[in-house]
Amino acid sequence: MTTPSDMHLLDLSRSPGQLARVFRHAHEIPDSPAITYDGGALTWAQTLDLVLRLARDLRDRGVRTGDRVALLTTNRPEFLLTVLATWALGAITVPVNFRLTPREVAFVLDNTTPAVLLVEDRTAELATGAGEHAATAAPEVLDLDSRAYLDPATFASGPLDVLDVVVPAAADDCAIMHTSGTTGNPKGAVLSHLNVFVCSAGVAKKWEVSSGKGVVMLAPPLFHIGTFLASQGAIAGGGTALVVASSGFDAAATLRTMKEHAVTAAFMVPQQWSLLCEEIDRAGGADAVGLQLGHANWGGAPASAKVLDHMRAAMPHTEVKASFGQTETSGYGVGIDWEDSLRKPGSVGKPADDMEVRVVDPEMNDVAPGEIGEIVYRGPGVMSRFWNNPEATAEAFAGGWFHSGDLVRRDEEGFIHVVDRLKDMIISGGENIYCAEIENALTWHPDIAEVTVVGRPDPTWGEVPVACIVPQDPAAPPDLASVRAYLKDRLASYKHPKHVHILPELPRTGVGKIHKPTLREVVVS
Repeated sequence: MTTPSDMHLLDLSRSPGQLARVFRHAHEIPDSPAITYDGGALTWAQTLDLVLRLARDLRDRGVRTGDRVALLTTNRPEFLLTVLATWALGAITVPVNFRLTPREVAFVLDNTTPAVLLVEDRTAELATGAGEHAATAAPEVLDLDSRAYLDPATFASGPLDVLDVVVPAAADDCAIMHTSGTTGNPKGAVLSHLNVFVCSAGVAKKWEVSSGKGVVMLAPPLFHIGTFLASQGAIAGGGTALVVASSGFDAAATLRTMKEHAVTAAFMVPQQWSLLCEEIDRAGGADAVGLQLGHANWGGAPASAKVLDHMRAAMPHTEVKASFGQTETSGYGVGIDWEDSLRKPGSVGKPADDMEVRVVDPEMNDVAPGEIGEIVYRGPGVMSRFWNNPEATAEAFAGGWFHSGDLVRRDEEGFIHVVDRLKDMIISGGENIYCAEIENALTWHPDIAEVTVVGRPDPTWGEVPVACIVPQDPAAPPDLASVRAYLKDRLASYKHPKHVHILPELPRTGVGKIHKPTLREVVVS
C-alpha cells in the first residue's frame, strides 16, 4: 500500500538535493560509514537519523524555509550534519570563517541575518565579540559543546517527520559562501541546490567515490569552498567523509591519519602537498607508509613544476589533479590532470565538465589564442547572485556570463594560463587576500600618509602581502610591528602584511594612478 510518506520520498528522490542522496544511502548501505572523525564514526543510517533530529530541533527554534543558519565552528561532524539539517527545512546554510576578527564576523552576520548561529567553545568568544559590533539583532546561539549533538537522546522531540522534509527546486538557495571583496567588505555568493548537486557529483566521479567506497579526507577548513565541495562529493557518491579537526597543518599527523583511515582522496593547497611529500620521503616512501591515496587534488594557489615533480615521485600510485575555480563557481571551473600539468607548466587546464568558458576583452569580444583577456563562466556551477548586493551581481553577470576578474591567456590547444588578477588578489598558503581590504584598513593608521599593498613571491606561502608606505613623518616611519598591531582587531592575522617597505612617494601613472607593477619590482629587489 502506498503511503503519503512513500510519495513524498518519491518526490524528494527526483529533486536536485543532497538530502535525497542521504535517504538513498541510508536505505541501500545503512551500515556503511558516512562520517568518521577523531573518536568515532556515523553510519548512513545514523547520519540520516541525526540530521532529521537536528532539523526538528532547528524547526522547534523557529527556523523556516528561506531562513539562514550560520556555522561559526571548526571542522567537526556536526558541521556536516547541520548543513544537511538546514537543507531539510529549506533553509540556507552560512559557513563563517572562524579565523576572522569580531568586526569581520559581525559584517557577515549583519549581511545574512541568520536565525540561528552555531558555535563551539573555541569560537564562543569570537561570536560574543562579533555581537558587540553587529548592527542587527543577535541570532539565537547554540553551543555545540554544551550539548551532545551526536547523541540521539539529546533531541527529546525526536526526528523530523519525512512529510516535513522540504523538497528543493533546482534554483532554491542552499548556501551563502562569503568571499573577500576588493572594496573591503566580503560578498556572499549564493549557491543553489543545483550548483551543489551537479558539482558534488562531478567530484564523486573524479575521485571514484561510490556506494560504500572511497574515503575523502577533509583537512582544510570546511568553510572554504574547496573543502565544502569535497564534503558534498563524499555525500553524493556515498563514500566516507573523514573530518579532520582544525589544529594547524602537521604533515606527520596528516600522513598518519591518511594511513589509519585508508584515505583514497584529498584536497589540499600545493604548500601542504609539498610538506606531506617531504614526510613521505622521510618515512621511506608511499609503499612503506602503506598509502592508499588514489586521488590528490591541489588548488587554491599555483603549483610549481618542482612541487608537481615531487608529488609524482613521492606518490607514484596517486593520480594528481588540479582545480581552478572560485567560490562563485562552486569551486568548479577549470581543471588539469597530472600529465598535462607536467606538459603544460603553469597552466590551470581546460573547462571542467558542464562548465563553459570564454576569454574576452572589456567589450566581451573573444580574444585570439595567446592574447590576454578575462575568463568568464557559464554553467550549472555558477552562483545565482551575491546576497543583498544587486549592484555587484549586475556587474558580475554583465553580458550574461559570470566575470571572474582573472586575466588569462588560452594557448593553441585550449589550455588556460593565469596571467594576473583584475581583483588584485594575493594567494598566500591557499588563502585569498585582497590588497584593497588591507589598504582600506591601514589608511587610518596615524603614522601613514599613503599606503598600497602588493604581493611578493614567497617560497613557503606562494605569495605574501607587502605594505608600501609613505609615512606622515619620514623621520619616524611605522615599522612592521606597529602595522600588525594596528590591524590586530581589524583584519584576520593571515591578511596582515609580512613586510613593510617605506618609500618617499608612490610611483604613479600619467593619470595619477598608483603603478603597482613598479612596486612589485621594488619589493622583490
